[in-house]
Amino acid sequence: MNGERPLCWWGRDLTQTRAVKAIDAVPIRLLWLAYAQPASRSNPDFGQALLLRGKQALLRSVTMALCLALALALAVPAAAEEPLNLRVVSGFMGRPQFDAVEQPFWLREVPALTGGRATVTLQTGSSLGITAEQMLTVIRNGVVSFGTLEVGSLTLSVPEFGVADLPLLAEDEAGQHRTAELWRPWLAAHLRERYGIELLAMFVRPPQLMFCNHPFASLLDLAGRRIRVASVNQSDLILALGAVPVVLELDRTVDGFRRAELDCAVVGALPASMVGLTRVTGHVSTVPIGWPMAFLTAHGDRWATLPEAVRAPLRDGIRRLEDRMRRAAKTLRDEGEACLSGRPGCPAESSRMQRVGESAASRAAIRALFTSAVLPGWVHRCGAACAESWNEVAAPVLGISAEK
Repeated sequence: MNGERPLCWWGRDLTQTRAVKAIDAVPIRLLWLAYAQPASRSNPDFGQALLLRGKQALLRSVTMALCLALALALAVPAAAEEPLNLRVVSGFMGRPQFDAVEQPFWLREVPALTGGRATVTLQTGSSLGITAEQMLTVIRNGVVSFGTLEVGSLTLSVPEFGVADLPLLAEDEAGQHRTAELWRPWLAAHLRERYGIELLAMFVRPPQLMFCNHPFASLLDLAGRRIRVASVNQSDLILALGAVPVVLELDRTVDGFRRAELDCAVVGALPASMVGLTRVTGHVSTVPIGWPMAFLTAHGDRWATLPEAVRAPLRDGIRRLEDRMRRAAKTLRDEGEACLSGRPGCPAESSRMQRVGESAASRAAIRALFTSAVLPGWVHRCGAACAESWNEVAAPVLGISAEK
């Protein structure tokens, strides 16, 4: 090459490219013997000079072609990696928490947390015609990547989940949080081993209260009344009170009172104000009947195969989402209390309900119903294995044992 280096016009060195190295490796003598005319062979120096110039011309042509190809390649940006699209179905916790907390997280925070590696298609179950009862099958079969399981809707078909939704198990937010954390590892293992589902978070809603259309002095005075319940676990408590449980959807509850089919209903304070239940009832107990729960879950295989650059920030973000959902539940509880008291801060229909408190003696008697009726009812549906799990997980902490 006589010290020459093939360069592109912007200075790119092509010496090590295959095409240039191939041309440079061909001996001049070989080219002369193969292609020189007979007349030229009598003057080898002249023939070799011609072939050297030809080789250099060929090298310049190849160099120009390589430079042009390289320039075109550099001018076209590399195709960006397509972000993963995560399909999420939720909304069973109610519109306030869905609109204020879940939507911003999935639609804005997840793409930011993952550096644009993931986007989310978020839909409510109602928009897809999926009921809360169907969500377990939807997640298990991998129809969607992520979904929310409403515990109260599944306690009849999957009684194990009911341990997170037992009435009278907690009297305040702190007690509810302690109980949920107590059962989280057990529930996570059950979902993973039996259904191939990953438990990512546990959401809570404000407590449910007893609303009635006629006066009562205590929850112990409700014998004979027909009471709307939201889950089979609540039915155990209502039966223990001597009342009649009626499983009914919330949006049909007001009509149930108007048709004289109901006397009372177990409902959250804010939902009661939003659906107009406070128009057909006038008395409400101050005792939390239960704390509705929901599980944010993922299809196990989908979760496991996510790139770590997506899964790790998503896991951290979901942990913060659970905290925000808990704070949102506290806010919703305060708003519901404002609605029932006619105070400012009510986002729904305001009312002035008659509050029904409990004496120390009646509160103790009501609390005893958990041990005598609620826990045995759950064990009866769930089986001896659940009783063993209760005695291993909860009994040492709560001091309440389950009979097998």
